[in-house]
Amino acid sequence: MDKELRVVVLAAGKGTRMNSSLPKVLHKLCGKSLIDYVLDESELFKPVEIILVVGFEKNKVILHTENRENIKYCTQSDQLGTGHAVLQTEELLKNKKGHILILYGDVPNIKSSTLQPIIDDHVKNNRDLTLITAELENPYGYGRIIRDKNGRLLKIVEEKDCNDDEKKIKEWNPGIYIFKIPEVFDILNKIKANNASEEYYLTDAIGIAQQANMHIEAIKIANSKEVIGVNTADQLEELES
Repeated sequence: MDKELRVVVLAAGKGTRMNSSLPKVLHKLCGKSLIDYVLDESELFKPVEIILVVGFEKNKVILHTENRENIKYCTQSDQLGTGHAVLQTEELLKNKKGHILILYGDVPNIKSSTLQPIIDDHVKNNRDLTLITAELENPYGYGRIIRDKNGRLLKIVEEKDCNDDEKKIKEWNPGIYIFKIPEVFDILNKIKANNASEEYYLTDAIGIAQQANMHIEAIKIANSKEVIGVNTADQLEELES
């Protein structure tokens, strides 16, 4: 069993709702850039490498991060969704084995101590895909985790598609995944942009993996604050306080 771990950090977004020309991941929280919180935690996994998917103002992001060890870059030239972003790593990883952890450059509270036991469990059980979930009292706007009576993952239903009962579910999908490689690319290449935004969503990987009878597990963490991203200047202020 190959235990090699790589961390893929998605950092290509413009962050339109930040009302700033600065790449979102370079905005500061308590004097430290958002991306640095994520990279500091990523390094604690001691991965083979960290792959940063850059896009908007990518030269600024590269300049800010290039002094770190074991870091490589992929470019997402067009903002076509999270699934498309991860797919940009295929050229780097297509001949590799092991696992990748997908993180986001605008989720500064992520803790390696929370994720490491889940990664270990994923590798030990040789799963194709593990997704991290959490609970919020009011997860409005987030995809809900739908499980069967035995607690197994059935599907993820986006807010706009939830019926009244599904909207009451507090368990949600933060979008943090661990995938086996190269199987991840079998999945990503099947994602379609059949949605209003015409984007390739990483969420769709769940259904595709299930259809292929892949080994999947959804594991809930205790503290949802660790996996909430920063999308607006107001949210950044909230974290500062």
